[in-house]
Amino acid sequence: AAAVTSIRAAARPGSRHAVLDLGPPLAANVQFLSALSCRVRIADLHRSLCAESIESRRPEAVGALFDRLLPLAPGGRFDALLAWDVFDYLRPDQVAVLMSRLAPACPPETPVLVLASTGRTIPATPLRYRILDPENLACEGPAEPTRPCPRYTQPDFRRMMAGFSIRRSILMRSGLHEYLFVRDAGDE
Repeated sequence: AAAVTSIRAAARPGSRHAVLDLGPPLAANVQFLSALSCRVRIADLHRSLCAESIESRRPEAVGALFDRLLPLAPGGRFDALLAWDVFDYLRPDQVAVLMSRLAPACPPETPVLVLASTGRTIPATPLRYRILDPENLACEGPAEPTRPCPRYTQPDFRRMMAGFSIRRSILMRSGLHEYLFVRDAGDE
């Protein structure tokens, strides 16, 4: 995956990188990233949001919800974000609020991996992506039942992810679109 390769390339001996994984916890991913001297914070965002009341997920309440679900330490930073397919399960306003919240914690060139489905439907819950090596991922999880896919496009992501630019975009045979976004310079 592009972001995994970017994290690996940025990892310098003696430096400690912070990675925010918005997906569910997977021991294999934590082990892989820890071997690169990365501190990993797991958000399990979809599960956390599903446990919240409908009122707290309304557009006018999303900012306060993310403040509570993803508290950020003053001066805290992330050197990479792994969003996997989590954005396929969020409304555009939720993605925009989330990314505007995370942007100040991301220095310029911070890689963000996003996997977006191009199909009509997606599994009812996000799949689990396991890092096999710097170039390959495996996905796990039930494909049934399904729900409609938002089919976000590059213009959608540009609107939802102010302060981030698309560095690379690859349409994979599986119908997933792998995006590598990076934090823009000068937006800290």
